[in-house]
Amino acid sequence: MTNEQIQQILKFAKHYPGRIDGRIGPKTRAGINEVLENHPETKGWNIDRRRIAAAQVILDEHGCEPGTIGGFDGHNTENACLAYDLQHRAGVPLVIDRSATGTLQGSWPRQDDLERFYGPAGGSEATAGKVILPIPFKIAWNPSQTISRFSCHEKVAGPLTAIFEEAVEHYGEDEFRRLRLDRFGGCFNDRNMRGGSRKSTHAYGIAVVLDPINNQLRWTSRRAKFAKPQYEAFWRIVEKHGGASLGREKNFDLMHFQFARV
Repeated sequence: MTNEQIQQILKFAKHYPGRIDGRIGPKTRAGINEVLENHPETKGWNIDRRRIAAAQVILDEHGCEPGTIGGFDGHNTENACLAYDLQHRAGVPLVIDRSATGTLQGSWPRQDDLERFYGPAGGSEATAGKVILPIPFKIAWNPSQTISRFSCHEKVAGPLTAIFEEAVEHYGEDEFRRLRLDRFGGCFNDRNMRGGSRKSTHAYGIAVVLDPINNQLRWTSRRAKFAKPQYEAFWRIVEKHGGASLGREKNFDLMHFQFARV
């Protein structure tokens, strides 16, 4: 997150009266301190971490779901920042509907039936499933860290495991990695949709994010990497096992696929 973005968020929230110049000067610091006044855990953090934490506090207060107030800039914070920006440009709350339609998702519930089918959002079933990955995946925002498994809803562990096994087999490990299909951006996250009051499919452990850096939330097929022809085989594997890509259905959020339909 840039200094200009921090200042813009502070200004939107009336904690910064100055110009958007990218300089963390006295007025910007004062705004950051004002926002973090009721967050004593941030007092020992350096200014770079505190500036992001201040933005996260504001984003959280406005229902944009930045994740943990930790002062670290991950894809949740970036997406929340974009949602906040669009919300204020439009003058109305931004609700991103993370549901999708498709011809091969008939065995999975519609968005309105998630709790009936999967149980409560954030419930024990949402993390009871374990996906064992065929090769180590890299954490998208920290590629030096790898994982060999991740938690999901128990009902989707089987198809998720099959998707990644078949995709690695199809492409081969080297090509799979070159295409950055191994960049894991998360699965379970007990939060609402961006800017809305409805629970995200991530809160049920039924959605996966891959390579969010190159497939950002509002990017369409003209820019997102996952819309390129070399990824067609991957999406066919996803759809074969009942997964739905919001990007392929509605032309945004190509990093995300889920086991739910409209």
